[in-house]
Amino acid sequence: MLQEIYNDIQAKIQQQIQEKFGLSADQTTQSTNVLLENFKKFFSEDVMAGGLSGIKELMNNGINDIKNFPGFQKLRDNVANDLETKVGLSKETAQKVRDFSVTEVVERFKTEFTDASGKPDFGKIMSKMNITDLQGKAQDIISKMGVDLNKIFGK
Repeated sequence: MLQEIYNDIQAKIQQQIQEKFGLSADQTTQSTNVLLENFKKFFSEDVMAGGLSGIKELMNNGINDIKNFPGFQKLRDNVANDLETKVGLSKETAQKVRDFSVTEVVERFKTEFTDASGKPDFGKIMSKMNITDLQGKAQDIISKMGVDLNKIFGK
């Protein structure tokens, strides 16, 4: 689900980054890779770290308020730092690329997962879910709670 969105975002913003900031093709590719790696890390470590409470907090506040989500500033700092150290951009260019690209990713997630009022649209969310992944997550959660479904269903 998210990988398709990441691929789409990457394709969309690469040309814009290259044109707006005068980066080489290699720098542009590296920049979008850095951006997406950091977003994946943000979602897996910061949003999901709190388990269901992290997701609940994000959903309650809405993607519109993601900038106030704990860990979002760390994401921004990490992107800028990686653009400087891994891609070799100047501090000023790294900050501009970061500001543009982070905004683009957040806007894309808003489009993909919220309704017109900015609240989570569970229909949109569920349409993007991979049922196999969802089943695996549900099984993980149930097993962490110590429930043995085989005993319940006699299998």
